[in-house]
Amino acid sequence: MLNELMSLFGGLSPEQQIETMKYGTNAIGKLGLTIGKVFGYFYEQTHIKKLADAESYKREKLADAKAYEIETVGEAIKREKFLPLIYNSEDGTVSIDISDTTQLMQRSELRLRYSQIQKQHNIESVIGKTALELEGKDANIAEEVDKDWLNRYFNIVEDISDEELQNLWARILAGEILKPKTNSLRLLDFLRNTSREELDILLKVMPFIAEKYIFNELNILSKYGISYELILKLDEWGVLNSSGLTRAKADIEPNQTVNIFENDTLILFAKNESQSKLNFSLPTFNITEIGRSLLRLSRESLNISFIKEIITALTKNYKKIVFSLHSKKGNTINYDDIPIFEIRND
Repeated sequence: MLNELMSLFGGLSPEQQIETMKYGTNAIGKLGLTIGKVFGYFYEQTHIKKLADAESYKREKLADAKAYEIETVGEAIKREKFLPLIYNSEDGTVSIDISDTTQLMQRSELRLRYSQIQKQHNIESVIGKTALELEGKDANIAEEVDKDWLNRYFNIVEDISDEELQNLWARILAGEILKPKTNSLRLLDFLRNTSREELDILLKVMPFIAEKYIFNELNILSKYGISYELILKLDEWGVLNSSGLTRAKADIEPNQTVNIFENDTLILFAKNESQSKLNFSLPTFNITEIGRSLLRLSRESLNISFIKEIITALTKNYKKIVFSLHSKKGNTINYDDIPIFEIRND
């Protein structure tokens, strides 16, 4: 493994190689190795940090020479001398003179140059944001990110200039650096074809997803801005199943407690306080794998008021079952003994 790593450091001095190896198991160091395999050169630790600092401080001016060149070339394109305009006095139309092949080629080259600079600027902006996501985290350097996945990823990211969308794509790459195969190619293609407006709609729904489903109680959902029309749209996009035929079910033995759902911070239990076996069945809209991937990326907290209201409504006919929502102690199976809320139907 050491020889493989050292072979990637071809252009670095021995001192730089030693310094880089210190960060071999650091997530930011792995980011440098990962993107180096795509672009054919190694992003040093210091360069990654520089990109992250540029993102962190949110400088008002363009951060580096490449970005400055975008502005310069962009202004040049706007200048009239690069666009020989022809005014037709008879019909009042304006066209561009394309009779000069040399000038036409120059304009074509300038456009391609501008496009490539903009693409590289987008990529490096996302890399900087990814470094911020990975700050202080460790990754297993032996577990590599799939090269085909990386190629698909950067082919998409090069055309993403919206800052909020770049933040999302940075979280995707960070997640893949920390745990390869976390984000599927299907997710990349889904997001590639998702507009900023559609993404805002998707993020609006995330606080109402309880692990793998949304509880199906349309009257309450509508109070929180989740209409049935929106449910149908999410089905059309492949985020959930709107059939309404799916249910969360459990059979509970006397004095047994079962886990209804959990995420990284919360866990909902149902406890049978009767002396006989009980069962319950709650209607749900099941979330697809794409929907669950979006939930991992969104960082939206579960809407506790909604969950309390929905559980109260859906479980009113289940006597002797106590439902309680608890905070988890970190991303573990441990949880606080005192519930956030408790619902009894004695």
